[in-house]
Amino acid sequence: MNKLNSIFIILGIILATHFSVFAQQDSIKKLPSMHKQRNNNIDIKHIALNLRFNWQKKQAIGIATITLSPTIASNQIELDAGMLTINSIVLQNGTALKYKYDESDKDNALNITLDRIYNANEEVTIVIDYHTNQVNEIDPNNLSGSNGKGLRFSQPTSNDPIKPKEIWSIGEPHSNHYWFPCYDAPNDLRTTEFIATVDKQLTVISNGNLVETIVNTDGTRTFHYITDIPYANHLTSFVVGEFIDVQQEYDGIQLHNYGYKNEKKWIEASTVRLPDMMKFFSESIGVKFPYQRYSQVFVQDIGSFTSNNAVSTITENMIDDFPTHADFYYLWDMTEAEALAQQWFGNYLSCTDWSDAWINKSFAHYLNGIYNEHKNGKEEFLLWQHNFDQGTYLNDWSAGISHPIVTKNYENAETFVADNYATVRGSLVLHMLRKHLGDVIWWKAIHYFVIDNKNKSVTTADFQKAVEKASGESMDWFFDQWIFKMGHPVFEVTKQYDAAKKQLTLYVKQTQKPDSTSAYPQTIFFKGKLDIEIDGKIETVFVEDTVENTFTFSLAHAPKFINFDYENTWIKELVFTKSFDEYVEEFQYSKDILARQAAMMELVTIVKSEDATTEQRAKIETILRNTILSNAYWRLRLGAVSQLQNLISPMQPNDATIAVLLSVIKNEKSWLKAGAIRFLGTTKNPKFTAIYLQALHDSSDRVISAAAVSLGKTKSPLAFNALAKLVSKPSMKSQSVLSALVGLKELGDKRGYKIAYNALADLKLPRWRLPTPPVWDFRITAAETIVSLGKASAVYPMIMSRFNQSMKENDLNGIFNNLLLISILGDKRGQAAFDILKVKFKNDENAMTAINQFEAQFRNAIKK
Repeated sequence: MNKLNSIFIILGIILATHFSVFAQQDSIKKLPSMHKQRNNNIDIKHIALNLRFNWQKKQAIGIATITLSPTIASNQIELDAGMLTINSIVLQNGTALKYKYDESDKDNALNITLDRIYNANEEVTIVIDYHTNQVNEIDPNNLSGSNGKGLRFSQPTSNDPIKPKEIWSIGEPHSNHYWFPCYDAPNDLRTTEFIATVDKQLTVISNGNLVETIVNTDGTRTFHYITDIPYANHLTSFVVGEFIDVQQEYDGIQLHNYGYKNEKKWIEASTVRLPDMMKFFSESIGVKFPYQRYSQVFVQDIGSFTSNNAVSTITENMIDDFPTHADFYYLWDMTEAEALAQQWFGNYLSCTDWSDAWINKSFAHYLNGIYNEHKNGKEEFLLWQHNFDQGTYLNDWSAGISHPIVTKNYENAETFVADNYATVRGSLVLHMLRKHLGDVIWWKAIHYFVIDNKNKSVTTADFQKAVEKASGESMDWFFDQWIFKMGHPVFEVTKQYDAAKKQLTLYVKQTQKPDSTSAYPQTIFFKGKLDIEIDGKIETVFVEDTVENTFTFSLAHAPKFINFDYENTWIKELVFTKSFDEYVEEFQYSKDILARQAAMMELVTIVKSEDATTEQRAKIETILRNTILSNAYWRLRLGAVSQLQNLISPMQPNDATIAVLLSVIKNEKSWLKAGAIRFLGTTKNPKFTAIYLQALHDSSDRVISAAAVSLGKTKSPLAFNALAKLVSKPSMKSQSVLSALVGLKELGDKRGYKIAYNALADLKLPRWRLPTPPVWDFRITAAETIVSLGKASAVYPMIMSRFNQSMKENDLNGIFNNLLLISILGDKRGQAAFDILKVKFKNDENAMTAINQFEAQFRNAIKK
């Protein structure tokens, strides 16, 4: 009987284990289907496009002349064509060819039967007469800008009568087949010729060299571009618009900056560093910019930028006047630099397959960061780009977004190329590699990678080969753990100091657990060089890929602070308990700006807790004030302003703090001055009115905006007239209007309604503002100001009328921007707009997402 019981127990364990394994397997998310590198059995040599445009129908009408050769003997070829209407296909001699195609299918193949069997590598030229049907509309979930697919047409509407007339294309990753027939994959390089005819006031910018511009007798102009270096299909692009060309030059290379005609000085201000960027990249990479000319075109409604063959299409938001651009150099110079860097990484050499998209994305993103470091210092790079990238990656990981940087298993190329792994994690990995190799070997590897693969399609294996060639060591372990597998270490660090031995010991555990729900390959334990700062001295250790590492250091006394992973180089999470005094030492004396910032934030958290002593709180307030007045980097000082405000709120700042703020306002500029004014404004004390009035004349719009808000909070009798006058102050893209509106919102003076109404209705706006778009920033702010004054119902009919007119014009931009305004106003009558759109877009999941989000905002506004 006992034996029988034992058998049943063992059998039960086996069955339990069996079903547990199956349950675990069921919980593992299946990998997305594998994307194999495309092989279309053709080699396209050259594509010549000749286009005209139907602006009313938002169509391109074109002739595509394609020279290609089969890779195997065949009389059949297949091209990609998305929703094109094919009128005819003929050989170059006019012989008609049979074809099969369904234009209603977004991604259908265009199958063409040639006149005979062509041998492998035997060239044939076909001519396709077609027009487009796909319309690249705005994304209602991203009203500030989006990329979409194919061609984006924009022109004036009743809702936005000053909107510029322009067209721009989007190709990455495979959207060009929506506007011309092609082989839409990155692994086939070819040259192009681009001809486009447009109204004479318009300009066309495309890839290659502009060989001629013809003025036609019918009031049009024809632009003719030719490339002589083969490149990938997704990099073919063009822009049409009414532009001025602000020209520069570097080392014989023509630099063209195309922007709106009334923004010449602003274009000059915003692109002043472009020649220096080209110089830096050319010299650092050791490979000169490979093309005869480079163009930047600044357009509306694009998400950020797209870098194409010798042309980058960039958001017009980058264009500022000199003072504004000085305030935002860290944002827009870096956009410009990243777009330029993609001319080497993503153009001159480009990924063979989208599984290696990080080559196109991460390298340019990181080189942009290195330029930032070169031009603005390491502290700027660390506090701005590197810190942001670390946070972005870890937020994605926490949200369940996880996969290797390089994998064949992904849902679709659009999301894989656009997600943060291809850009942010890849950039962080390149930074770790640079720290591991050292700058000399790092740049040698980059040079080898480009010079050995120029004008080719490449893979990650090609980059690894270049790194190993430069370093003389195998890098399998590095690429395996950071690129081909997913995950990051979670370090738990403890310390012990032996006074007798004068020895510090650090115990470093890796406590990360594999994601049991993911079938992607994962790194179990990580290894590599790591820097540790001990009382200001940097020690380099090598972390082995084991559960625990132990490191010992000779030290005359117990350490005052330890900064594990100096400059936050590793992608990681860290658990390292420190005392109040250790954080104080680290904040004040670390050489690492990121460690100082992190320690500052921890200290404020500590002293805001119930356990904090009065002495601790007073000490941190003093340290923060001293930091604000120190010669530390401006971002750390601005952070100290913010943390001091956080610490003191909701109490009023004391005299010592006010003295510090007044000193900053007097002696500093831009962001620091604005931060101090904003903090001082929380006092709502009218005795500071004169300071705010004076600041309204500052050269920085950041300062003016902070002053307007603080002035409004004082409720001073002088405030209204000053804010009303501010509306007419010349500024970049209506910044003065925006500042006046937010000030009036704080002031609460009913007379502000007329000013806000005029802004919302586009009435009595200064002529210097026109025709600089967009109008949406100040319309939104005007609506918010009107709501704060209790007058939402008075303007609702105007917004609903605009909404209805946009519906008649099928102007999606107008429809959803007015829907946003309706959701802000919170007038119950606005429900009608949501009901209409739920019917119109019932089969459009993306649009319904936006509608539901706006409706939730609308209902919250009603409750207030």
